[in-house]
Amino acid sequence: MNRLYYGDNLTVLRDSIADASVDLIYLDPPFNSQATYNALLKGPEGSQSRAQIEAFEDTWHWGDEAQLAFDGVMSGCNTHAAEMLRSLRAFLKENDMMAYLSMMAVRLLELHRVLKPAGTLYLHCDPSASHYLKVLLDAIFGPEFFLNEVIWKRTSGHNSASRWGPVHDVILFYAKSGIHRWNRVAQPYDPEYVKQFYRFKDAQGLFRLGDLTGAGTRTGDSGMAWRDVNPTKVGRHWAVPNKALAALGVANLNGLSTQEKLDRLDRHGLIHWPPKGQMPQFKRYFDPAKGVAAQDVITGIRPLSAQERLGYPTEKPLGLLERIILASSCEGDVVLDPFCGCGTTIHAAQKLQREWVGIDTAQLAISLTEKRLQQAFPGIRYVIQPPC
Repeated sequence: MNRLYYGDNLTVLRDSIADASVDLIYLDPPFNSQATYNALLKGPEGSQSRAQIEAFEDTWHWGDEAQLAFDGVMSGCNTHAAEMLRSLRAFLKENDMMAYLSMMAVRLLELHRVLKPAGTLYLHCDPSASHYLKVLLDAIFGPEFFLNEVIWKRTSGHNSASRWGPVHDVILFYAKSGIHRWNRVAQPYDPEYVKQFYRFKDAQGLFRLGDLTGAGTRTGDSGMAWRDVNPTKVGRHWAVPNKALAALGVANLNGLSTQEKLDRLDRHGLIHWPPKGQMPQFKRYFDPAKGVAAQDVITGIRPLSAQERLGYPTEKPLGLLERIILASSCEGDVVLDPFCGCGTTIHAAQKLQREWVGIDTAQLAISLTEKRLQQAFPGIRYVIQPPC
C-alpha cells in the first residue's frame, strides 16, 4: 500500500521501513537553497518544531541535533562511515556544512539498509556540498558502487559578477550491489544533431554513413576483396555489422562468408557506393522512435515556470523524476522519497505504476502532496501516517 508519513524521516526509516524493502530511492535534501523553510514547518497545532527547523532551515547549524546525529554514526556498525565523518569533522570543524553532513550521514546509513540488493539511490544536491556527500556515499555504499555523477542543467543562464554562472545541480547515483536494475531510457534526438549527421537521403529515409571496415589486415575472408574492393590495400579488413543482418532476419550468420554477408546488405540497399576509388559504407538510417540513450548531462528538462510551480522551495520538474524512475525501476517496484516536499517523486511513481513511500517533516509538504495526488489521480488510495 502506498504511504505518506508526516514526521522526521530518520524516525520513520528506523521504525517503519523494513530492511531490503525498497527498489529505488530519490532524495533532494535542502541545503544552501537561499530559501526560508521556517514558514513550512508548522506542527499540527501551528507551533514550530525545533527539530524541524534544525532539519529544514536555509542552512543547518551545528548544535545538539547535529551532535546527536554525529554520535549516532560514531556508535553504529559502519566503521567506514564513522571514520569518514570523523575525518570531515577534523577538517571542517563544527560549522553549518558539518552539521548538514552529520544529519545526512545518519540518514544515508538507514537508506542503504532499506534498499534491496538490486536497488539504487539518487541523491540530488548542488555543487557546494556534492563533493562531501560523495565521499560519505563512497564510505557507506562502497566506491565500487558509484555509478554516475549526473548533471542537470536547471537554468539557461545565471548572472554572476565574480565567477562562472552556476546553472546546474548534481545527482549522485549509487547501487546497493553489482546487480542493480538498469533500463535503457531514450530521449528525443536534437534537431541540430539530426541535421548535422543524417545528411543523406534515399527512398527509405534519412541516413548517415558508417564504416564497413576495421583497422588492420586479416588473412581470412575478411581480408579478401569484395566487388573489386580490396581492404588490405589500405591496411584494413571488412567489419560487417552482424546486428543489422540479424535485424533483417538473415539466418545462419556463422555459416556465411564475409563476402556473402556484404552481398546480403547490398541486396537490402544498406550499402552506400561513393565515387570510384572510395570504400563502400554502411547506411545507418534515422529512427526517430529509437531516440538517444539518456546521458549523464541532462539539458532537455527545463525547470518549472512560475505558472507551473506549486510554491515549494525545492520543487523539481516531473519529467526529471520520470526519467530517473524509468531508468532504475519497473512497474510494481517500490520508490522512496524521504524528503518528498510537494510530492513530485510520488506523482511520477504513481503515474508510472510504481508503489511509493513519501516522508516529510513539514505539514505543508504533506498537504501539497495530497492535493496534488487527488487532482492528478482521482480516487487514488493511500495511507497517511503521523510520526511513529
